[in-house]
Amino acid sequence: MMNIIDIFNRRNKTNNKIKLLDLLGFETDITIETSTYQQQESEITIEEEVTFETLVDVEAPQVKQQRFEATNDDFLFSDKLDTTPTDTFNPLNITQQIQKVWTDLETRRKWLIPTLMAAIFMTSTFLGINTYSNYQTEQVIIEEATNTITSNSNNLIELLPTLIEISTNTFYSKYDVSNASANLQQIESSLIEYRTNLSTRDDINFDEVNNNLNDVFQLVNELDLVISYRILNSEVLIYNELPTKEEDVDINAITLELSNIVATSKVNYDQLPDLEEFNNHKNLVNIAISTAEDLHGRYLGALRNNEYDVAASIATAIYLNKNTELDAFKKSLSDFNENALLIYDNFSDLP
Repeated sequence: MMNIIDIFNRRNKTNNKIKLLDLLGFETDITIETSTYQQQESEITIEEEVTFETLVDVEAPQVKQQRFEATNDDFLFSDKLDTTPTDTFNPLNITQQIQKVWTDLETRRKWLIPTLMAAIFMTSTFLGINTYSNYQTEQVIIEEATNTITSNSNNLIELLPTLIEISTNTFYSKYDVSNASANLQQIESSLIEYRTNLSTRDDINFDEVNNNLNDVFQLVNELDLVISYRILNSEVLIYNELPTKEEDVDINAITLELSNIVATSKVNYDQLPDLEEFNNHKNLVNIAISTAEDLHGRYLGALRNNEYDVAASIATAIYLNKNTELDAFKKSLSDFNENALLIYDNFSDLP
């Protein structure tokens, strides 16, 4: 009868422990152990009932032994319950974890995909707007640069009539010719830049504009050649006053001077550029140098023979030879001036 009370007390103790774990938030999954324990209790109870109802007093020692063993087993089981870690009552079922993770993923999927799509759409829109904005900005910059280049080129082309007049003026000024040469180089640089920029434009007739540019380039190049021609020709047969009186004559000095004039004239003649309007003059320069070389010898001979009247006549012939060359040069300049202005009048403004 004492064992039954102990078992009842242990059952209450176990139930209280389960309630306590439940209050603490642990899962009370001890169904198997409790069932085993109940089976053990049932077996002990049956054995005890049989013992009390059927066994005689002679078997009392055996009954006591069974009671002792049952009591000892109950004590060990109770001790096991007391020493079992609380984690035993809260097992983490891997299936439940997977199910929970899957449920969380399904929950997140409802807002994750729309969020990703919205982010992708916003990113694509931003990139598209940014690209279009950069393209528009680049187009504005290109257009402004094109307008600037075109405006500068047209303004510089308008200087050509002035440069033509300077280049073909019979009055030679080193300062004016130098400035004209610098302006021509500036025009050429601007036209080269304009031609380079043509490859980026689709609003013009390329062939027509290119032909117009070729004409401008040709005129600029010819003007540059005229200026070079003028610079070289300015050193051809340039004389100081030739002495024709005895007191002014220094044969050695005059001989050296005339030799230098011929040498310089020959060098410059060899460097004269070829221009259609100046072909006649260039040929005449060659003849004039040969004639001057002959006249120089006669002039020096007359001075050595003290034939000063003859020397004076030869000196006049030398000047006449130079003037003949100079008149041909002026004629060439005039012809070039007329042709250049006609070419300029046919130019069109660069688009």
